[in-house]
Amino acid sequence: MENNTGPRSGLGRAPTDAQARVLAALTAREAPTTLAQLVEITGLHENTVRGHLDALHQAAHVTRLRARPVGRGRPAWSYVARQAPYVALAQALARGLETNPGATARETGESGGRAWGEQLRTVFAEDDQSPHERLRVALEHVGFGPEASADPMVTRLTRCPFVDAARTHPEAVCSVHLGLIEGVVGEALGPVALQPFAEPDACLVRFAGPGVRR
Repeated sequence: MENNTGPRSGLGRAPTDAQARVLAALTAREAPTTLAQLVEITGLHENTVRGHLDALHQAAHVTRLRARPVGRGRPAWSYVARQAPYVALAQALARGLETNPGATARETGESGGRAWGEQLRTVFAEDDQSPHERLRVALEHVGFGPEASADPMVTRLTRCPFVDAARTHPEAVCSVHLGLIEGVVGEALGPVALQPFAEPDACLVRFAGPGVRR
């Protein structure tokens, strides 16, 4: 389609030096981290850390989710740093090459993406999340801007942090995306198909249904 430019870039504005300090502390953690934990780690005032986290969340540098409830009261927010997009993509492709030497670009991308998705599934394994919700959180975390569509079996991806690379190397890059989705959902949602640049402003993820082919 001539005017099909695909999803928008998912890249946000760069953090300030002060925000970067909080982001670095969060990046060093391997699990969702609460405000209280970050205050202890950084030594900064709670209001200062909260302000930096709000700004980082708005700029798409961190993902925010409800921590598992402990005792009475509303669960606290926890935060996960978003990896630099092209670093994450390079690591996924490298992982695919290591595990599948001699594989095609599609096989390499899908294998590395699946390992990435399985890692995200562990990070976002909240007890009260449905498979669809876990996938939405993971896709938002990576920067894909997932949106529901009129068809409940279809999710629209309105942003892509790798859109330029996907246009020039779709066999490798889009396969990483498909593998990532497969890794996040596991067997919970059945077969998944990814349709890159299916709409002028979005790629489409289709779940198991009549006539679905990969």
